[in-house]
Amino acid sequence: MRTNTRLNTMLDQTESKRLCVWGRNDAERQMIRRRQAAGELLHVGNRCYARPSYWQGLTEFERFRHLVRSLSRKHPHWVFGGPTAALMHGVCDSHRQMRTIHRVIEGNAMVRGTDIVTSHYVTDASHVVVDGVKVTPLPRTVFDCARWMEFPDALAVADSLLRQGRMTREGLRDSFLRERGRHADRAFRVADNATGRTDNGGESYAYGVILEEGFAKPMVQAAMPCLNENGNPDRVDFLWTTGDGRRIVAELDGRIKYRDESMYRNGSLPDTVIAEKEREERVRMVVDGFVRFSFGEAYRRVPLIRKLEWAGVPRLTG
Repeated sequence: MRTNTRLNTMLDQTESKRLCVWGRNDAERQMIRRRQAAGELLHVGNRCYARPSYWQGLTEFERFRHLVRSLSRKHPHWVFGGPTAALMHGVCDSHRQMRTIHRVIEGNAMVRGTDIVTSHYVTDASHVVVDGVKVTPLPRTVFDCARWMEFPDALAVADSLLRQGRMTREGLRDSFLRERGRHADRAFRVADNATGRTDNGGESYAYGVILEEGFAKPMVQAAMPCLNENGNPDRVDFLWTTGDGRRIVAELDGRIKYRDESMYRNGSLPDTVIAEKEREERVRMVVDGFVRFSFGEAYRRVPLIRKLEWAGVPRLTG
């Protein structure tokens, strides 16, 4: 009974600090393993644990932040970088980037990796503290994301930075000029294509796929000639105007607006669905081609490519 009371106290304390629990000595580790075997604790990664009821009440994003904060407490000298730092800085919300934790190490000291922690060797591991965690400064974080991540994912990070007004396009490129590291050309490609005009990371990712697959660069969040009920122009995610004057629209299926009650029109899901259908009908009446696609289709690429080709979206030559 005393053992259970001791662990419950540890859990209460760590949860109040938005942390996981871990064993600091052999006795605590054995105690935690027994509670895990009894189904009273979940192993959430890298020898960190949590009560199932507490863990299940967290979003995936907050679970990741709990784990990073916990590792930061376990290893005070660790500095996190790349996508992990971007998540802590609030310029990345991709669930796929939560599968791996990235840390940076100055020099070339050999370290043992784990199933979820990847180490990157850098010449400068300077850091700032965000939410109690040592992370690379924001400009360096975005630069490393732009070098290390796939182009569409990196574009989503840069767009988030610009969309939040935390840096301008010129400032982003200038900051990259001051950084050093391999594959800087990848970073500058991201800086040259980031617009900050996308509404979310999914649109940025899709935009990156469109560019990588050789389609002409569309206008992003373009205003259309049709007007909504408030007299404002309807906007579309992507718009192409072809050489012969045709207008083609592509829209990412924003399903979150149907799941997030805070985004409902008049607080009503039916009103939201009807308003979106009416908007789409207005847009279809003023364009020559209309494509609706899901994030999954953009991620798999081939379905999106086929839809854009079918609609006649031009591709770059040469």
